Amino acid sequence: MSGGTDRAAGAPSARAALVLAGGTLPLPRLLPAVLADAAPVVAADGGLAHARTLGLTPDLLVGDLDSVSPSALAAFPGIATETHPRDKDELDLELALRVALRAGATEVRVLGAFGSRLDQGLAALLIAARHATSGVRVALYGGHHEAHVTAAGGTARVELPAGTTVSLLALEAGTEVTSRGVAYPLERQPLPYGTGLGVSNRAEAAGATSARVELHVHAGSAALLVEHDPGATDPKAAIWGTQAQRVAEALAAADPDLAELITRVAYDEVFARPALDLRTRELLAVALLASLGATDQLPTHLRGALLVGASEEELRETLIHASMFVGFPRALAAMRELQRFLERRG
Repeated sequence: MSGGTDRAAGAPSARAALVLAGGTLPLPRLLPAVLADAAPVVAADGGLAHARTLGLTPDLLVGDLDSVSPSALAAFPGIATETHPRDKDELDLELALRVALRAGATEVRVLGAFGSRLDQGLAALLIAARHATSGVRVALYGGHHEAHVTAAGGTARVELPAGTTVSLLALEAGTEVTSRGVAYPLERQPLPYGTGLGVSNRAEAAGATSARVELHVHAGSAALLVEHDPGATDPKAAIWGTQAQRVAEALAAADPDLAELITRVAYDEVFARPALDLRTRELLAVALLASLGATDQLPTHLRGALLVGASEEELRETLIHASMFVGFPRALAAMRELQRFLERRG
């Protein structure tokens, strides 16, 4: 995946800042392009936890710090911090965007923009639209969704597998757009505000397996929304991440035949079943490993859960909930392993 929002064709690459918000991380396969050449890195409150998961060192932590965990703070001793009161009129995301723009960014990529909070996700879109009218490119990522927001004179472009669901959403009245690389293109046509005209289109290019989807905004502001197929993710790659070779070698060292059985049945078949997403499956794996007292296997799935979108707080809550069924001693042993894991990551 590669995408962006250009003010003009052939324009030089802009200074792209990365903001880590507190929602869900995007699908692992999207991360390389999103993280490439991004600076500065600004963590918005609880988004600091994502920095540890991704192996990033933020340049600044900003917000009221009401949702950042003590372990995340401990992982970045001495981090520059801009603290705001809890009773304020702006979201931590807004404050982080302001910091990024103050640093000279003309493009901002927000990881964790979408999660379980509908209000936060909608606010992120509208905040991005406000900045887009000032010529700032804003892209939002969370889970299997991404959004590229642009205003009059801007063009959003993204390379997608053919068949990927895309939608166009007007963010203000009087919006007029041209769209290409989709099954139902528009040519300098009004995109009515408050209607579903641009919803549920799909990426399409004649005879090709991928398509270059473009949204050019002639008037007003609009968002190009992408819904990726989470099932297209290789569970092993998503869960093992950068540790894939080490995990595969460790399994093979125990027994090559058993390793082949584990990877083929557990990861290629069971983990790939569509009814449960990888985040849910990894939280279940953590609870079940805790119930078995299998603390040696826990770190792989603690890391995997974080990589596929679970939070540190959700991992703790999973173990607390499991304690009612597996017993306090095993839950406590698993919680200690979680603490050791988080300390090692820090």
